[in-house]
Amino acid sequence: MPWLVVDPEGVEVAEVVEYLRHTVAAGFSASSVESYARALLRWLRFLWAVEVVWDRADRAEVRDFVLWMRTATKHRTRRADSPEPGSVNARTGKRYLTAQFAPATINHNLAVVSGFYDFFLVQGRGPLRNPVPARTSPRGGRADAHHNPMEPFVTGRRAVYRQRVSRTQPRAIPDRMFDELFERMPSNRDRAILAFYVSTAARPDELLRLDQARVDYGEQLIGVIRKGTNELQWLPASPDAFVWLRLYHNKLPLELIGPAKPLWWTLRRPWRALTYEAMRAVLRRANAVLGTNWTLHDLRHTAALRMAADPDMPLVDIQILLGHAHLSTTERYLRLRLDQLVDHVRQHHQRQAEPRPANAAAAIGYDSTDLQELFGWQPGFRG
Repeated sequence: MPWLVVDPEGVEVAEVVEYLRHTVAAGFSASSVESYARALLRWLRFLWAVEVVWDRADRAEVRDFVLWMRTATKHRTRRADSPEPGSVNARTGKRYLTAQFAPATINHNLAVVSGFYDFFLVQGRGPLRNPVPARTSPRGGRADAHHNPMEPFVTGRRAVYRQRVSRTQPRAIPDRMFDELFERMPSNRDRAILAFYVSTAARPDELLRLDQARVDYGEQLIGVIRKGTNELQWLPASPDAFVWLRLYHNKLPLELIGPAKPLWWTLRRPWRALTYEAMRAVLRRANAVLGTNWTLHDLRHTAALRMAADPDMPLVDIQILLGHAHLSTTERYLRLRLDQLVDHVRQHHQRQAEPRPANAAAAIGYDSTDLQELFGWQPGFRG
């Protein structure tokens, strides 16, 4: 069991441990089990505070739990010089994380709690019904029940207490600012990682979990284990990425070289495989110098948006590279970005500021004396 949930006395909560064991057996990753454990712990802490046993909770507790999450402040250790939560970075235009729970977090918590109760309902244990309301049809009953297959599904109808989640636009790092970020990387290892991110569009954790056997220098491919499916997929990378990778690996000690060994290592002894949090720290130090707030996932967005801007790059190819199960998820990268809109408007204003010819004939290129001879036009005539 990668994660356990304990009560205030330090005793394992048997029902939660049993449910988490079920998720592990179902093939959930350790990070997914962690998110489920944290969501259930948040729910149980609320029930402990209101003195309600978990199998006696009802819709009223779910309602109050949602209201608490909408107003509660997350307790996080913040540095004195850290930006105000929810503020916008002046250079990137990106908003910092707020101190409140995001609507998507509330919805995820409700989904986990609902799955937890369904697990025990199937076994004939726990309450008589799931306290988390499910999505229903406009006339009541199960959603999409007796749906006519000749008619489209009505999407977007939320279940009770589910929050409205705004659709955010993927944000790419502009080329000029990416060059600044790349120059701030302190080692060839970090330069190679950034080059692979923006040329393969791999997820941050997928790239960092590479081993040396899944690097094909000849074909310039890397093999990543896809999130969710755990399948091996080979992704093409740019030649520059392999150049930086070779420069990095040429300096590695022989004890760190081997097909089954990790591709990325720490730069100092004791040697350890580079983790996601360690790479985030590298990016955080660069952000502090540049006054930005880029994340590792922004590099994936940058790669995807660069590919989507290429008219010769099929959208289906981008979907496969990104590892999206549905093409509709990839289509969000086709929407006009804010920086593109700003460039278009600036070009429009520039065209408006250019001097205009005196009349339409001059704009076309006709000589005014010839027109006057043929049609009797006078200077300044606007007919």
